[in-house]
Amino acid sequence: MKNSVWIWALPGLLGLAGCNKTNDPMPPEHSKWIARIVSYTPAPGQFVNSEMGTREAAESLVGGKKGCLSLGGFGGAVVFEFDHELKNIEGPDFVIFGNAFDGSSEPGVVEVSPDGERWYRLRGAADEATGSVADYEITYFRPKQVAQAEEVVWTDNRGGSGTIEALATIHPQSYWPAAAQGERTIVFRGLRLPDPAEWNGVKYVLRDLGEGYADNWSPDYTTVVGGDPDTRYGNKFDIDRAVDEAGRRVELRTVKQIRVYTAVNQQVGGTLGEVSTEICGALSLSAGL
Repeated sequence: MKNSVWIWALPGLLGLAGCNKTNDPMPPEHSKWIARIVSYTPAPGQFVNSEMGTREAAESLVGGKKGCLSLGGFGGAVVFEFDHELKNIEGPDFVIFGNAFDGSSEPGVVEVSPDGERWYRLRGAADEATGSVADYEITYFRPKQVAQAEEVVWTDNRGGSGTIEALATIHPQSYWPAAAQGERTIVFRGLRLPDPAEWNGVKYVLRDLGEGYADNWSPDYTTVVGGDPDTRYGNKFDIDRAVDEAGRRVELRTVKQIRVYTAVNQQVGGTLGEVSTEICGALSLSAGL
């Protein structure tokens, strides 16, 4: 049995990458849909190891809006790319689809990389809001058994602790990621956003956190970009909003890879379970330029 720590560091690294906007031509034969899943590293969660939480579920995002992928609790992530480098054009540059609706947002932070090595966060509306933590770190501890559902204990670098609760009657499978079964702990770092779930006296409402996040019912969610109806019901992102780990603006001409991670650590009562970002595809707005 291994006694190791599985660490995925999420915030962007320092550095600049060229100039800003570009009008360079791109062959029109490129697809606007995701071409490749680079990695899928979920955090523990009720949908992990289910039809929404496997590598096969991640691969279902390739080529269109055909499936939906759960990233699990805070820090769970997916990295993907298109068959071309995204160009920094005027206005939004790409769209990420989730399953948000009014009253149900599970925000994920979006990062971009020009080379697959340096990463920069796309600034969102709630990054500095009350309840946000810029350098949040969470450690999940493997339960005694991983054959079926069992709560997963966590601690964080703010003195907090809690569990990913086991909702065994509706999600009986193990919540511990299959790829980490030999690991005793999993550690994630990144920007933690304010808790979106609020009790309104009747039910929990998962409020949106404004523009700049995935799987978030923000004002841009239902808009159409460039006359393409496929852009409706998705969050729109502009590469011009890239910042380094110190919050300084970074000018990027192109982007090679995109990373999305669950940026909320909140357990909601009843059968809702943990807040977990879901990704149902992505679209490039420079594929035909």
